[in-house]
Amino acid sequence: MTSAPHDVRTYAPAPEIYDDEVDLSDLLGVLIENRWLILAITAIFFLFGLTNTFVATPIYKADALIQIEEKKSGLGDLDINALFEGDTSTTAEIEILRSRLVLGQVVDNLSLEITAEPNLFPIFGAAISRRSAPRARPMVTVDTLDTPASLIGGQLTLTVLSPNTFNLQTSEGDHLLTGKVGEPNQTTFLSEPLTIFVSELQGEKGDEFHLGRRSRLNTIEGLQASLSISEKGNGSGILAISLQGTNPGDVSQQLNEIANVYVRQNVERKSAEAQQTLLFLEEQLPMVKKDMEAAEVALNAYRLEKGSIDLPRETQVVLETIVAIEGQLNGLQQERDKALQGFTFAHPMVLALDSQIERSNGELGRLNEQVRELPKTQQEVLRLVRDTEVNTVLYTSLLNTAQELRVVKAGTVGNVRIVDYAVTSYRAVKPNKSRILMLSLILGAFVGVAAVFARRALSGGIEDPELIEKQLNIPVYATIAHSKNQDRIYKNLQSKEAKQSILAIKHPDDSSIESLRNLRTALHFGMMDVKNNCIMIAGPSPTVGKSFISVNLAAVLASNDKKVLLIDGDMRRGHLHQYLGLERENGLSDFISGEVPIGKVLHATTVPGLTFIPTGKIPPNPAELLLHKRFKNFLSVLTSRFDHIIIDSPPILAVTDATIIGQMAGATLMVLKSGEHPMREIELSAKRLQQSGVNLRGLLINDINVQSQRYGAGKYSYQYNYTK
Repeated sequence: MTSAPHDVRTYAPAPEIYDDEVDLSDLLGVLIENRWLILAITAIFFLFGLTNTFVATPIYKADALIQIEEKKSGLGDLDINALFEGDTSTTAEIEILRSRLVLGQVVDNLSLEITAEPNLFPIFGAAISRRSAPRARPMVTVDTLDTPASLIGGQLTLTVLSPNTFNLQTSEGDHLLTGKVGEPNQTTFLSEPLTIFVSELQGEKGDEFHLGRRSRLNTIEGLQASLSISEKGNGSGILAISLQGTNPGDVSQQLNEIANVYVRQNVERKSAEAQQTLLFLEEQLPMVKKDMEAAEVALNAYRLEKGSIDLPRETQVVLETIVAIEGQLNGLQQERDKALQGFTFAHPMVLALDSQIERSNGELGRLNEQVRELPKTQQEVLRLVRDTEVNTVLYTSLLNTAQELRVVKAGTVGNVRIVDYAVTSYRAVKPNKSRILMLSLILGAFVGVAAVFARRALSGGIEDPELIEKQLNIPVYATIAHSKNQDRIYKNLQSKEAKQSILAIKHPDDSSIESLRNLRTALHFGMMDVKNNCIMIAGPSPTVGKSFISVNLAAVLASNDKKVLLIDGDMRRGHLHQYLGLERENGLSDFISGEVPIGKVLHATTVPGLTFIPTGKIPPNPAELLLHKRFKNFLSVLTSRFDHIIIDSPPILAVTDATIIGQMAGATLMVLKSGEHPMREIELSAKRLQQSGVNLRGLLINDINVQSQRYGAGKYSYQYNYTK
């Protein structure tokens, strides 16, 4: 290679370029590059969803139908039903169904405040138990558990001693009693009685169960939360009620009990209404009968005194009208008295009755004016006859009504009926396994994609070579693709199985080696004005691929019938000798320190034309050795004996070794790992080299993902696709 006067190029950073345009191809490339991370996160979420479907407690649902009828009683021909007329409010009936009046009775009837669960292995124990045979499952049925108030909401432990005996203790381990199955067992706790009745016990000796008694109010609220009620259709009067729970048998039993209790309370309510009205009538009957008898006695006495007196036809008509109006007034007054038992004076029904009574009194007053114009004898007869007939009609009416109420009370069936009793669904309604798995996949994919872009945003690594060129005004000499073959070689190096592991020799058709051949061509024209034929390979930080590029670039240069010297200048952690299957001894540090002559540090390799100088013994002061004049003279001698000298150096930002070696080399190439370095790190590395007088000729972008670059890097991916 032709030598030239010392010419150090400096590159001023270009003005920052901000591009707000979203490149969809670049985003697609990022997703493809990180596809395994996305798949891994998606698989984790899917596994979590699958586990959830396995361990989640299945929820079953029972349904029933209740009809609210318009008629209050099943007695079709009795007019007494008119006493209970009124529009049925479906909303009100729904609230009654959900009330503590109904659900509290259900809790008491079924002892729902008692809880009894086997002590199983956490998380997976319940799932395994559900999938075992019913006879193999531990099971206990507790019909009665009366505990002191201090134990309500707490937990007791029941331990099986034998098929018919058990031990009961507190959660703290205090013994309470040893009881028998099928018998009431009593003891005292804190001077208060405790009673338990176990009707059934299934389990092996030593099996434990957790028993407890919740407060009645909490149990009712839990039942309310599981109960759903809605009307099927607007104004249909058909209520669909459903209940959810973990035990399909218990769910249907509880829902049927809710329906039965609701129907019973409806019947009892109607019977109570009839009883209340009957009591009112029985109080009125003796007084009305007494008035009727008094009126009859007065009429008979007057007729005996005055003789038989016949009323004219006109007076008879007036009498009949007065009797009818007074009978109507008595009926209205009774209805008003009954209404006042449930409503206030301002209720619309009471106000309407008051209005009717006022009109009837007005009509009665007009008729009384007509009576006053009659002769006194006719007036007195008319009054007595009127009192007798009115009281007789009223008494007869009340007597008939009381009899009908007795019949109604005895035959009350209520105005609601159960159309369909509860039936529990064969399959659990929760969890929805297919939906959970689908959501797990979608959520996992979303989180995976978000994690990829978040990691990219946080890392700040630059992947686009063109952006680096524009930002730093430094040319990119080559972009080197990621090589799976090199991954295998590196694993062999770590296991020390390979004697020689150079990718350019083992796989000369690899796409990354083709990139180095392009670099060889670029160096042929780009290094005509440098001071010597030494090329330093550097990088901002470790693990960017300097050693890989150094050894393979040297092999590519040597394949062109050139004499190439490869020097491992990283006397701290250098490992180029592993690629060549050689030892570290008799190397650069040994020569500079004067321990060995130059002839012993030049090691021949199996690659024709390639000579290698290892690091030698790891010295305590690598930078001081590099500053020694023997190193500079050493390079001066070797430049005349070889066509190319490749020096692998330590990281630029970690130690100062690279700047010392770079001052003596004719050109320096800085290796960057794709997506690894922020722009600030690259700029700082270039500035450190330039400030030390190092001739930074260009950049090498290593480990580019071919799939990602195929979509996002444009011109830099063409060579990979073609060589492939």
